[in-house]
Amino acid sequence: MYHDPRSLHAEQYRAFRTNLTALNRGGGPWAIVFTSSRKGEGKSITTANVAACLAEQPGQKVCLLDMDFRLPAQAGIFAVNNIPGVSELLQDRAALKDVVRPTVVPSLDLVCAGEEPRSPAELLGGERLANLVGELKRRYSWILMDTPPVNPYTDACVLAARTNGAVLVVRMEQTSRDLAQRTMQAITRASGKVLGTFLTGLPGDREDSDRVGYYRIDREDRVSGAHERERAQHRQDAEKRLREQEAAWLRKQEADRREKDKGNEPEV
Repeated sequence: MYHDPRSLHAEQYRAFRTNLTALNRGGGPWAIVFTSSRKGEGKSITTANVAACLAEQPGQKVCLLDMDFRLPAQAGIFAVNNIPGVSELLQDRAALKDVVRPTVVPSLDLVCAGEEPRSPAELLGGERLANLVGELKRRYSWILMDTPPVNPYTDACVLAARTNGAVLVVRMEQTSRDLAQRTMQAITRASGKVLGTFLTGLPGDREDSDRVGYYRIDREDRVSGAHERERAQHRQDAEKRLREQEAAWLRKQEADRREKDKGNEPEV
């Protein structure tokens, strides 16, 4: 996304961003869990790319949290130190200002995982996490959490119940339908909401390869055609808002440039 913002995959992430924005009908800060059924489905790079895509919107600030204490990946993706991070913050061994790191992507901050705690699930279920999410929502528009796979860990289920919902990353032709369904059931049993799925690994020579990273609405929203039409209208409204925001930003940039050029003109 950052290295090739005009690529087909970058546009697919933007399409996913549009759908995600449409779900947030109130427009307030959202905290979202990204997880997978098992290791190797591309959840960490997907989370990083979605975060970068959200951050490119004018007026949006994004915070990416690496909550995968056992196998953290975001520090490597963004080439920063993994410690201190979320672990130290939740154990009161570091302050928020000490763990938030700016990235090469404007408006995107990163909090790495930190040192692996003795009991990650217990740490994530404490009051300090709720306080952390609340504080981040006061500072950021979007909070994205890269969490461990649901099988065999419970971290993502715990976090999904304490946030606005979860996105399940599914690897094409590697993750069975049964496993994906059992993963979604595990999240919902823990009182979490599955917002949808993100498909990865679709070969480029497939006719439907433009669906890499597509958004799948959950079954509850398929009850009637009226719901489908309502969702389509929300997507259109979200796309319109994004276009208006981008146009306003471009106008401001042009006005600032003209003002600067005017100030540099020699006096007669």
